[in-house]
Amino acid sequence: MEQYAIRGGNPLEGEVVIAGAKNAALGILAAAIMTDDECIIENVPFVSDTRTLLKAIENIGASVRYIDRHTVSICGKGIAGDRGLSVDDEYIRKIRASYYLIGALLGKYKYANVALPGGCDIGSRAHQGL
Repeated sequence: MEQYAIRGGNPLEGEVVIAGAKNAALGILAAAIMTDDECIIENVPFVSDTRTLLKAIENIGASVRYIDRHTVSICGKGIAGDRGLSVDDEYIRKIRASYYLIGALLGKYKYANVALPGGCDIGSRAHQGL
């Protein structure tokens, strides 16, 4: 973890860029499909979980475009919200965050068919440090 040591006597000036939080970003990315308007989301961590969720969102018909490495445009207009809509693909089984899409799809279409979350087993993660 980075630190800044500040000694008194001098005025502070400048900017500090705070990295986005992956878990917060996942919920925001999923929520963006609830509107048919373009949503621009900034400060998105460029990590495998966010990229995987964006691929799954794109796979169900939303348009996804990286504006830059940490800024994403999402438009959910292209999602066909009928009973044939199913989030059951290779992407969603790789991450736990698939449950965020359940709420977004239920909110928009009153229907959701989403594969079970993937990711590693929590038990095996806990034993790695022992």
